[in-house]
Amino acid sequence: MGRWATTLLALALLALLGYFGWIGYTGSADLVNPPAATDCRTPESAFGWPYEAINYDQATDAELASFADRTACARQGAAAGSDLTSNDGVSLAGWYIAAAGDETGETLILVHDAGANKSRMLETAALFHGSFNLVLFDLRNHGQSEAGPTTQGAAEQRDVRAIVAWVEAEHAPDHIAVLGVGMGGVSALNMVAADLRVDAVIGESIPATMAGAIQARLERAGWPLSLPGAWATLLGGLLRTGQDMSAVDAVLAVDRLHVPLLLIEAGQDTTLPVGDAAQLLAAAQAAGVDASMERCDVAAHGQAASSCPGAYRDRVLAFLARAFSAAP
Repeated sequence: MGRWATTLLALALLALLGYFGWIGYTGSADLVNPPAATDCRTPESAFGWPYEAINYDQATDAELASFADRTACARQGAAAGSDLTSNDGVSLAGWYIAAAGDETGETLILVHDAGANKSRMLETAALFHGSFNLVLFDLRNHGQSEAGPTTQGAAEQRDVRAIVAWVEAEHAPDHIAVLGVGMGGVSALNMVAADLRVDAVIGESIPATMAGAIQARLERAGWPLSLPGAWATLLGGLLRTGQDMSAVDAVLAVDRLHVPLLLIEAGQDTTLPVGDAAQLLAAAQAAGVDASMERCDVAAHGQAASSCPGAYRDRVLAFLARAFSAAP
């Protein structure tokens, strides 16, 4: 009986290790290689706006007109060139859109979520086109920017930093704010926490921790032992990319912010754990950060701008007016 019990225990442990190994392998693959966005709209095709292509040949955008549905394109535009790279050498592409009417001295940079691209931020951009110069760009491994592993903000913060530097060098704005969704928000928070050139940051649908977000997904999918499964997924991500994605958790970044923070929560978010925005708000306020929160009760993950456009626009405009007026 003792030998049988030992054998069964050993088999159970092997099965458990196999289960966590499989979760870590498949889960980390999803983190590192999110599905590619098919939206290839440009500011001109979507809204008739003139725009400046950043680090790619703008003339190649005309080729995208062959797609009848520009939200379901078989490919993106031309690949990014070599004139704009992050500090680890990744080529980035984007758009600069001057404010409607005269160019102002204030610029808002929009950063998309994992699995999205700059085209997916056009509806949010439309809320602010009359007030700010806008920059939309593709994070690494998305859209027209250079391929490579996605790291959920660990390396992507380098991309945000490169875009901020480009804006300063090319357009010398009086004030800069960054608005990021999901992974884009995590990237923005970490970049702004370590950089003095940005005057305000807005985060929409941001996970407080990657482990918590992964655990919530596993639980909703019905997988048991979701917390150790989340740890296995993060370990898999570390092995695949060399990046510890938990080291850039938003709850750690807000503790280091030196500028005002606005958090935007989606009330129908089925991607993040309930209460993540409140957790981030509490952490920021405990650290002395000028932080506030807005909630769109009817929005799904990352959809607050389209679900509550009026309240979203008004809240962001009021927040940035106050932040910019207080900035040096």
